[in-house]
Amino acid sequence: MPKQTASISTEIIRPATRPTPNKTAKRGKVAGALKAFVGPRTLRQALDQAVSPRRRQEIAEQSGYDAQAQKLTFEPYLRALLVRQIEGGSLHDLQEGMAHDPVYEAHGARLEISVPGLSKVNAQRSPQPFWDVLAEVMAAVDALPQAVRIGRGQPLGTATSKQLREISQLLERTHIFDGTTVELPPQIAQWARTSTKQERAGIKVQLRLRAGYGGLDRVMVTGGKGNDNPYFRALLDLETATSGQVYLFDTGYSKLATYDAIRAHGSELVSILHERITVEVVEERAVVTPGTAQGYTIHSDQIVSLGTGKTRSQYQWRLIDATDTQGQRRTIVSSLLEEPAERLTQLRAYRWTIEIVFRWLKRVLQLDTLISVSPGGIQMQVAVALITYGVLLLYHAGGALSVKALQRRVKQALHEALFAAGVAEGERRAQARQTRRDAGLPLLRATG
Repeated sequence: MPKQTASISTEIIRPATRPTPNKTAKRGKVAGALKAFVGPRTLRQALDQAVSPRRRQEIAEQSGYDAQAQKLTFEPYLRALLVRQIEGGSLHDLQEGMAHDPVYEAHGARLEISVPGLSKVNAQRSPQPFWDVLAEVMAAVDALPQAVRIGRGQPLGTATSKQLREISQLLERTHIFDGTTVELPPQIAQWARTSTKQERAGIKVQLRLRAGYGGLDRVMVTGGKGNDNPYFRALLDLETATSGQVYLFDTGYSKLATYDAIRAHGSELVSILHERITVEVVEERAVVTPGTAQGYTIHSDQIVSLGTGKTRSQYQWRLIDATDTQGQRRTIVSSLLEEPAERLTQLRAYRWTIEIVFRWLKRVLQLDTLISVSPGGIQMQVAVALITYGVLLLYHAGGALSVKALQRRVKQALHEALFAAGVAEGERRAQARQTRRDAGLPLLRATG
């Protein structure tokens, strides 16, 4: 019998289709309520704002996560993973923290379980409840008022207020998507090999940001080998999306048939032209302002046809040849035929929003520090990293956004919660002693 190999299955999150646990809540006040993230019950309060305890219990029951659990159940493990995501550390650090660290205990994540036991749980239990929690966290992010989402002006350089207002009309309906590779140890993760000769292994995390602000409405965990075209249509989700969207992506997604499907759907796209796509110039347009506000230099503006033979697109396209702020010359392809050329370079500049998110996930939220190399365990860890990211977005209250600065504040809050728990316990014991004194009872000797 041939040996079966494990594979990463595709996970797609659609927050907008998930039921919200409290339909009467005023979503505009979510960010303010999540200021309770800095307080004695830090983690519990933060989680409860986005996903109620009853809803988390329902998620655990529906997934059957706790059905065969002898020690490790969903709720304390979710809390432990979120604490670990902020504090950092390996699987051994997580196990030690759950068993002995007062910070974990203060957040309801105290549990003694061996490292092999944790590994078994990560490998054998379904990651689905973590995806379900993520979906509802991102639904809460999506419901935030526009003013408290990620500052949209920052990636656009020296654009004026008027230019920002103009581009905002496009950004309101823009979706940015891209993928990033997470390296795995090839000697362990044999199922995820991307190169046998170089002994490399990895998976891809493909995200789509809603309206260019930071809220996620698509997440896919896929194999690290090959191009991204097989996942192109799934990330677009044209079957359920309303028309009038603007999709912003890079050359990894470059199938002309899908480009045409976007146009037929009544939506638009902005990307970078793949070097293998054949171009036929239909019209040369004058470049009125070669230098743009965000630092691009526009060399040419053309209307073109793309492809040949059976792969030829049925539509005409816009090509903007420009040098970006890094000195790299790029050819922007778009279906927006009448927008000013500078507007298209502004959209291209805004694509870096998703690169910033990937950087946060890897460098700040430690997605690269894996605690499992099994397919299910990796999917679980991706979901937890994104849950943490979503909670930080909810905690953010507008202005300049720095996830690293927020992480520092949350780390401090974790330890403040421990201090507050100690103070509360001291006051409780003092009150108990005073009560016994008032009643004339002997004082109990402290133990432990």
